[in-house]
Amino acid sequence: MRTIAIMNLKGGVGKTVTALALGAALSSAGKRVLLVDCDGQMSLTRFYFHDLDPDNVTTVADVLQGTAEAVWEDNVLPILGTNIQLLPGSSGLYALDAAAIQGLGFGLCKLRDFRDAVAEDDEVDYMIFDCPPGFTAASVSALMAAGEVVIPMLVDGFSFAGTQDMAQQISNLRRANQGVRIAGVLITQWHNSDVVRQGEQLLRSMGVPVFQQTIRRTDKVPESTFDRQPIVQYSPGSAASQDYRKWVAEYIGREG
Repeated sequence: MRTIAIMNLKGGVGKTVTALALGAALSSAGKRVLLVDCDGQMSLTRFYFHDLDPDNVTTVADVLQGTAEAVWEDNVLPILGTNIQLLPGSSGLYALDAAAIQGLGFGLCKLRDFRDAVAEDDEVDYMIFDCPPGFTAASVSALMAAGEVVIPMLVDGFSFAGTQDMAQQISNLRRANQGVRIAGVLITQWHNSDVVRQGEQLLRSMGVPVFQQTIRRTDKVPESTFDRQPIVQYSPGSAASQDYRKWVAEYIGREG
């Protein structure tokens, strides 16, 4: 089972859209996918279950606090018509961030334990963590459980230092999770302009792995979030949809 964290220290770079596109493409290829919503905003959860009450289901916060059901399958929600299951997020993750600031204990390794239970049953091929901006309780827990990190990134002046900082933090985290590595930076909302082309060239010279495929900017992406369909299903012929499919082929095909 491959475990992938989608993360960037910045918001608005396409993390959730990327997690959705990756999950949908893998599901369409017959792969079994488990999405984990590590963001207190619950964007991924509300995308699939817009009226879900997190108080009535098990969430990532429950897993981190050790109050989830003992059997992992009892904690996830199936996405009908797909090979995808979801471990929902909740606003309770914000309380865990506050607890971490106050030095109160909770299980940073609980998501790793959850991952191990899923892997042991051999019923999931890909576990994808949709992480919030910054190093929160849930995102650090996801990095403790993940084997690979995908970093969606806009090409602008604010992003370069943040990407370098994140690469350094992931390197530091290897003392706790020796298996984690950066799979690559994924350039999103690409468009044909001098500053974007020059920024992309600079990024590719920084020594951080960067995917060859980029994701072009298109209004179809925000449209897909209103319609609550992954972009690869909402508009299969759009530039972003074509690019995401090519990226998944590049990424997953990299290891056969």
